[in-house]
Amino acid sequence: MTKTAVKLTCPACGKATAAASHCTHCGAFLNQSGSRKLLSSEMPEADYGIFLLAIPLIAVVGLLVVALATHSIPGLVWLLALTALMTAGFAAGEIFQSPSAWDSGSPLKPMFTWLGLVALLWPVGYPAYLRERRRYKLGNWLLGALIVEVAFVAGAILAMVITLTGYGKLPPQAIAQDQGNPVLLNADSHWIPDPNNIQNVKNAHLDNCPGKTVEQEVDGFFASPRWSTGAASDGSDFVNVSGIVTYQGKPTTAVFQFLMFKDKSGFKYHAFTINDVPQSIYVAAFTLAQMCGS
Repeated sequence: MTKTAVKLTCPACGKATAAASHCTHCGAFLNQSGSRKLLSSEMPEADYGIFLLAIPLIAVVGLLVVALATHSIPGLVWLLALTALMTAGFAAGEIFQSPSAWDSGSPLKPMFTWLGLVALLWPVGYPAYLRERRRYKLGNWLLGALIVEVAFVAGAILAMVITLTGYGKLPPQAIAQDQGNPVLLNADSHWIPDPNNIQNVKNAHLDNCPGKTVEQEVDGFFASPRWSTGAASDGSDFVNVSGIVTYQGKPTTAVFQFLMFKDKSGFKYHAFTINDVPQSIYVAAFTLAQMCGS
């Protein structure tokens, strides 16, 4: 008995060809399920929806860490955008990997539709996709998605509040002290400073500016300069000179403090503050150089 060869009509070129995976004339795929198998997951029964639920939960932890550690608005915005893009990409990848998505042809249109919906309208697109997954023979995780979304939105709001209010952020004075910047000495009422301290500092010349007295430097740089003297709890005398300077485009109060030698032979720089925030020796040296050139 002779076996008749099965012929198929190629959907691409319309010619009769032997039953196979490819047309013998134009090379087009004939077996659509075979073409899907090459492009789709080899584990069609696997459901990775748990990862779609985990991504926003991990992102919440990241948002709170960034808020408490940096108080950075751009950092929060970057993490929010990254979360939306990751879940959108994962959704598109799931559609591509699902064999059922190829039953009616190429799944590129639904892939890009859900990619855009989840990425650009995450609060709506995210739970909607978790519900729509059942179309691709994947689990309906709508309830889980709603719970995760509530947790994510609450975490994002909390992170924004922390960032805007500065909660947990060290005050500038504490940060400066932690960096080792010297703070101003406070006067102790139990000690009386030498009344000549202020005049001695005014008439002196700093090493970096021998052509001007300290008073001339101060008068040429500070607006409304004020001089004061005091004695610390250890009996050391100091002289403060304060005034208004322009810092970061705004008028601010700056204070230089000089510590007098106990033998009255001279004095040395001790501390410099801007708006009560202790500054480093480098900022003080730069400011002194500006004072000399003013």
